[in-house]
Amino acid sequence: MATELPRGKLDGLEIPTIEDLIEKNGKAEGTLIGVDGNAFAILGYTERQLKRASWPREDIKEVMNTAMSGDYNNVIATCMSVFK
Repeated sequence: MATELPRGKLDGLEIPTIEDLIEKNGKAEGTLIGVDGNAFAILGYTERQLKRASWPREDIKEVMNTAMSGDYNNVIATCMSVFK
C-alpha cells in the first residue's frame, strides 16, 4: 500500500509534493538494490544521488523531510520514487 505524500499549503506557503519535485528536476539515476537496509543508509544514498543529479539543496531537503515524516515504509517509498 502506497504512503500518501503531503500536499497543500501551510500558512500560505505552497508545499511541493514529491511528484512536483520530480517534474521540476527529473528522476535521479540509482537503485536501492545493494544499499544497506538501514533507514539512514538509504537516506544518505538517496541524498548523494540527488546531489549528483544536480537537484537544488532545498528540493533535496524537501525529499528528506518527506521521507522522514513517516515510518520505515515511507522512507523506502519516498526514496524509491525519485529513482529511474
